[in-house]
Formats: sequence, C-alpha cells, structure tokens
Amino acid sequence: MGVLTCDFSCGEITQVAHIPTLGFLSDYFQITYLCDISANALAHCAKKIIGPEPKTTRDAEDLCASLEVDVVLIANSDPFHVPHTLLGLKHNKMVFVEKPMALSLQDADAIIDAEKKSSGKVMVGYMRRYAAAFRDAVKEIGGIEKILYARVRDIVGPNPVFVAQSGTFPKAFSDLRMEDTKDLASRTAAVLDQALTQELGIAATSATAAMWRHLGSLGSHDLSAMREILGIPTKVMGVFMCAASGPPFWG
Repeated sequence: MGVLTCDFSCGEITQVAHIPTLGFLSDYFQITYLCDISANALAHCAKKIIGPEPKTTRDAEDLCASLEVDVVLIANSDPFHVPHTLLGLKHNKMVFVEKPMALSLQDADAIIDAEKKSSGKVMVGYMRRYAAAFRDAVKEIGGIEKILYARVRDIVGPNPVFVAQSGTFPKAFSDLRMEDTKDLASRTAAVLDQALTQELGIAATSATAAMWRHLGSLGSHDLSAMREILGIPTKVMGVFMCAASGPPFWG
C-alpha cells in the first residue's frame, strides 16, 4: 500500500469521481477517513469504499489530526476550501484541494504562508491535467514561439446539469442542521465580500457572485490549461465574462 488518503466531503464530485478513481487505484491508495456534515452522506459513501470501512466524522480537525491520514483531499463547498486546507497544513499533511483553492487574494496568501510553515504541501486539483491528450497539447502548442494573443471561450454552469447526463447517479442528502446551513451562508457572503468588494471594488450581487464562483470552478479549467500550455503570463489585462444564455449559464 502506497499512501493513505481521505475525503473531506461526501458530495457530488466525491461520489462521481474521487471515490471511484481511488478505488481503481486501490493498490496504491486507501481511503481511511470520511468527513461530512451529513450523516446520511457519510453512511452512503462509506459503503462505496474498496477495502476496510473508513472512519467517519463531522469534525475536520479529527480527520486532519489522525495518524491514519497521510493525504487530505478537500472536495467540499468552496468557502471551506481555505479553512480546511489550513487545518491540513497545521497537522503537516499533504493537501490536495479541489479548485478553486481560494476565491480571494487574502485567502490565497494565507495558504501560501501556512504552507511555508508546514512540512506538508498543497496541490490544487484540475481534472485531466495529467491526461495523455493534454500533455501532448502542452508539448505541441507550448513549443510555439511569440504567441501574442490567446482567447478562452467556455460555457459554464452548475455541475449537476452535466453530472445528471453522466450515468454516475450521485445522491444528494438533506439531513443538515440549521446551524450548518447558516454557517455556509455566512462564510460564502464573507468570502465574496472580500474577493469582490474589498479587493476588486465590485458590488457583491447575485450576478457578480455567480460569475466569480463559476470562473473559479468550471471556468478555471480552461484558464489553467491556457496557463500551463502557454506559460505563466507576465500580466493580465482583464477577464471578461458575459451571459451567453442567461444564468445559471455563463459564457
């Protein structure tokens, strides 16, 4: 057995991608711990694990402090990516965090600073980053000199719209406590206020919040691909998003 790994959340992406993929690699990885605020989600996902049944908890600190955990995989709601990444680093774990790592510069700086003080490391997850087709594209396009202009065109929207067509049949659970629902709402509002209002001087409305979160989620795949193929830009003049067919889809 190579490395022990775990999931923070038992939501859609964990059910659709992470648990099955780690199951395919069960000769290298073992899921030892699951954390979620839904008891039903924990029970459901625990049955999907190949190998010994994992421990379950509602408390992220329990998971990060466990000696049975080497790698922390964070796949929960965006506003919790930063605090849970910081928890993993506090306990010197290797942390694999789903994109977006952070939604504000302040939070990104907090993670960078915490990583410097930890013996753990952070990696941000982008699907297909190491797929053969993408690696070939990096070699082919990345060798072109003097690329002066690049454009990414994308249509992004809520994951469930695409996942519903995938035949993976994830389950959603509603056994959430009122205090957990309120905590998510307040954390989301605070993160968006910091990112949009405090750092960019943009009013945090439902429209700007939706665009910012879509840019940081599905929209980040194309931006990541462009950055890795063309190289890190010396500067960014601007990012333009416009409604292609209206919310909840943006293009």
